[in-house]
Amino acid sequence: MRLPALLLTLLTTALAQAEGMQGWYQNTVWLRLNERWSVGNYLDFRVDDVINGNHTWMVSPRVRYDLDKTWQLQLNTTFLEALNADETSRPDWFRLEFEANPTVPLGDSLVFSMRNRFEWRWRDGDADYGFRIRIRPQMDWLLRKDGLFRGFYANNEFFYDFDADRFTENRLIPFGVILRPHQSVDLRLYYLWRHTRGRTEWRDYDVLGAIATVSF
Repeated sequence: MRLPALLLTLLTTALAQAEGMQGWYQNTVWLRLNERWSVGNYLDFRVDDVINGNHTWMVSPRVRYDLDKTWQLQLNTTFLEALNADETSRPDWFRLEFEANPTVPLGDSLVFSMRNRFEWRWRDGDADYGFRIRIRPQMDWLLRKDGLFRGFYANNEFFYDFDADRFTENRLIPFGVILRPHQSVDLRLYYLWRHTRGRTEWRDYDVLGAIATVSF
């Protein structure tokens, strides 16, 4: 079976088994201040059934420091409103996030990277706060250096909640496309399988998403 047919078969199977479809629309803008420091902002809007029903909104000012060509440190403050995993409430959250992220070229066309994030989380109305870690290894397969189409990528992210002492979510992007509509814009289109844990059971969702990163 050829690769496009195999991917189509896997996607069709996942869609048939999922409890719902979501659309994620994400944007990050970075302004480089000097060789080491950058500031930016991340916006995120997620809907159910791709175009109907607000599921999540998020805004996140960020500061990034480049240790060297391989490692970046990042501090984020994130404000969000999101439907919980059981889809029974829509609480407001504040998060303070710290990231230590490596990027390692593996030859001319492959790039391995990781996003390693530690989150301090506070939910509006709670007297206490919680801690969570998120790890996301990623592989970029870059086929072209010029033009709109640049290549493909894939990643997998898992969430571990220290207070609940358990894994609470897994997000797999088995297939994504890397586009470069402008020299300052990186656009990624993807399919994501979301496996998230509620109080008593796991839920599965299919996600079609786009994320644009703009750098100045």
